[in-house]
Amino acid sequence: MTGRLTRIGERGFLPVVALTAVCSYIVIYSQHLADLPIRADGYSYYVYLPAWFIYHDPSLQMVANHCCYGTFPAWTALTRWGGTGAWINPHPIGTAILIAPFFLVGHLLTLLSRGRPDGFSFYYQHAAGLAGVFYLVAGLGVLRAFLKRHFPAGVVLATLVGMTWGTNLFHYGTYDSVYSHIYSFFLCCSFLEATAAWYDRPSAGRSLLVGTVAGLLFVTRHANVLFLLYFPLYGVLDRGSLARRLRLLSANSRQLGIIMLAAALVAAPQLLLYRAITGSVVVDPYGNLLRVAGIQAYHFANPQLLGVLVSVKKGLFFWSPILVLGVAGFFVLRGTARFILVPSLIFLPLNLYLVASWWDWQFGGSYGHRAFTDSLGVLAVGMAACYERVSRRRMLARAVALFALLATLLSVAQMVQYWLGLVPFSDATWPQYRANFLRFTH
Repeated sequence: MTGRLTRIGERGFLPVVALTAVCSYIVIYSQHLADLPIRADGYSYYVYLPAWFIYHDPSLQMVANHCCYGTFPAWTALTRWGGTGAWINPHPIGTAILIAPFFLVGHLLTLLSRGRPDGFSFYYQHAAGLAGVFYLVAGLGVLRAFLKRHFPAGVVLATLVGMTWGTNLFHYGTYDSVYSHIYSFFLCCSFLEATAAWYDRPSAGRSLLVGTVAGLLFVTRHANVLFLLYFPLYGVLDRGSLARRLRLLSANSRQLGIIMLAAALVAAPQLLLYRAITGSVVVDPYGNLLRVAGIQAYHFANPQLLGVLVSVKKGLFFWSPILVLGVAGFFVLRGTARFILVPSLIFLPLNLYLVASWWDWQFGGSYGHRAFTDSLGVLAVGMAACYERVSRRRMLARAVALFALLATLLSVAQMVQYWLGLVPFSDATWPQYRANFLRFTH
């Protein structure tokens, strides 16, 4: 009976998330808990769409003329490239590509209702905002498929619940749904599943999928190139498996060619855009923004590791304590789940070091630390392994389940506090946290 209920819950999980996310989205904007969906960083991720489809001007100048008297304000993060004077966007085109189908629906509804087709009116705003809800559900769907390769239904369900509401994932699918993070989460999960499928049976179609997702990862957030380590290292456990992997890749050189060609074709528009703006395809657009502001981008000699992991400001484990189980699980990975161990042991520390070395290691305004939202699918595997291991010991399983429940409820409560403005966007202090702990009124 319990097994049957678990399977029903696991199958019904995605519809529940979709319904909850849509309802939350409606509350957020009907109650004015947030400004319009296209705001802050979301603006610069999105701005390509009206430039391409309405103004037919990839230089973005026509959008600037219509919205801002010819000059984008500083909060958009768009700056002019020295030498050419052209606008350069620190945020690449991948998020806009994934939002594009929803933008076109918003554009059609605007035309049918005889609204103003400027790219930023009502239907455009909420088409873009609801795109994040779609990719939240889609990303969880892909993650569910990947976890089911390695774990039983009950473990998969518990993991999905914890990752959705015990972290800031739900927040980035609803409240800040035009930021890049929910789209990168979808792509990272898709890359894991596409990689696993490719090693099950390499084929032209699966190679095309791996390459396409790899290209989209790069053009969504350039730092995502680190995640591509999971393809060559998936399933590598020791020297023997490494040697077998090299032979397998050598024997499938044609499929590797398809992967690289697909990735290059997806990345090409971004590189060509950089070349048109700067004269070079190798560009650091965020670096240009920081140079204008007189800021050094990275401080590699002084990474703020403790701050990133445990501080009240944006500490990963402070705001999402359930992720401790995700880390613990990597010490008990078994079976085919171990296939991601080696790439994770490289990717997770390297990603942490880069984040901790960034000039603003908090990553600006966010609920929790958004730099890790993209790769939550990896920690989901560790969490599932932890749940599976403790399930064999009744008392330990109950203790872990209680901890996971309390951590999830705390995360949801603090997310709502953030929506209500009781948790500051950044630079939270311990006195602030204590004064507002579990308060829901100003």
